[in-house]
Amino acid sequence: MNTSAPHLSVVVPVYRNRQTLAALAARVRSALTPVCSFELVLVDDACPDGSGALIDHLSEGDEAIVALHLPANRGQHGAVLAGLEVAAGSWCVIMDADLQDPPEVLPVLLGRAAAGDVDAVFAGRAGRYESSWRLLTGRAYRRLLSRLLSLPRDGGLFVLLSRDAVQRVLALRGPAPSVVAMIGCAGVRAVSVPVERAPRTSTESTYTEVMRLAAAFRALRWAWSCRRRALPAQSGHNRVQRAYFEDRPKPRMVPVDTPYLRRHVDQLIARVGLEPGARVLDVGCGMGRYTIPLADRGFAVEGLDISPVLLDALRGFDGGRDRIALHVADVADPPEELKRRFDAVIGFFALHHVHDLEACFRGMRQLVKPGGSVAFLEPNPLNPLYYIQMAVMPGMSWEGDGGIIRMRPRRVLGAMRTAGLTPEGVSRFGFLPPFAANTRVGAAAERSLERVRLWQAALPFQLFVARAPNGPG
Repeated sequence: MNTSAPHLSVVVPVYRNRQTLAALAARVRSALTPVCSFELVLVDDACPDGSGALIDHLSEGDEAIVALHLPANRGQHGAVLAGLEVAAGSWCVIMDADLQDPPEVLPVLLGRAAAGDVDAVFAGRAGRYESSWRLLTGRAYRRLLSRLLSLPRDGGLFVLLSRDAVQRVLALRGPAPSVVAMIGCAGVRAVSVPVERAPRTSTESTYTEVMRLAAAFRALRWAWSCRRRALPAQSGHNRVQRAYFEDRPKPRMVPVDTPYLRRHVDQLIARVGLEPGARVLDVGCGMGRYTIPLADRGFAVEGLDISPVLLDALRGFDGGRDRIALHVADVADPPEELKRRFDAVIGFFALHHVHDLEACFRGMRQLVKPGGSVAFLEPNPLNPLYYIQMAVMPGMSWEGDGGIIRMRPRRVLGAMRTAGLTPEGVSRFGFLPPFAANTRVGAAAERSLERVRLWQAALPFQLFVARAPNGPG
């Protein structure tokens, strides 16, 4: 008997699938035998059609098939969670028993996982595998779930999970109506690979339209309520942020040279009083939208970000000059070799993406030299345009950008003070969108509009500045 854990566990909830089980087992074996060790966990969800007896028959004398019989029907997602609890593989894949999920793509999902830097690989739903109405409503549901939880838009319940992702999902056990929503709430790094689903042929779906609508509503309501509770740790939050920024390139993060962006840099330099040659750390530097202009102006700038993918893009935009030292790290837990090295720790539109303001400011206090500056340019939560952007722009979501609401001066300056920094206040500027501010007339008009007291409290950009203590504390 082989007692070693398999590389892959295939977890399949079974309910009224007697006609497809034998073919499923054969196709899984054919797909995976040349690739890796595996087990097939068939979860009998109190099937009334004799599927349980067939599961026992298939598992007799076959160590690769694990039979799990539930005493009462738990529904598809409850059966999946029960299967994940007994699965022993380093990776686990969830798939349906009706053969709409083709087992032949399992090596493709494993190959994407082997490329690294992911905890979940969804088999993205593609093709015309059911009626037009079901396709339309299914896509609408997945899009809403994606907006709430930063999941791939085409992701369904055919998904490969790392052992760490499985543990995170099981830690959320409770009255959760959707395993996909649990994956999103667990804060795992997820990607998708498009997979053509097969049309349903031998069996009819047990989900009526009313059942589908009710299940979707429960899942969305649960996702809405749990998304904050599911990310109590900075590491979980960071996973979501990495997925948000790395899932698809965001044009607004690309380094460009425009009057609109130059003004952001000018305002921060003037407010902090930075001199050329000053050693500066750009926190949340991303693809170098502001890091590269700072280097061009003669500052000894370095970049810090949680995403190696974005830092690789920064190197490319810098033209291979390698003049900017880059660090993959969480500012809340700064590397020892960076502590007390910088005249200023700064950031542009990065602070509203962090999870714990106090912890991040404590980390910055360790990074900056005694008497050095901490300065961040952030959106103003009183400006309604940001919320309109989140609602209509494909590259934005509340999960990724909702931290804007926390950028209230009392909240940010209070967090600076709690971390041992001395706040030096907040200043606001800006008025016009980029297409207008980038013109000579628009730039002049913007400076006049900024002086009107009526709307100064809602000007779009806020610059927070604080000073580190002069002593060693």
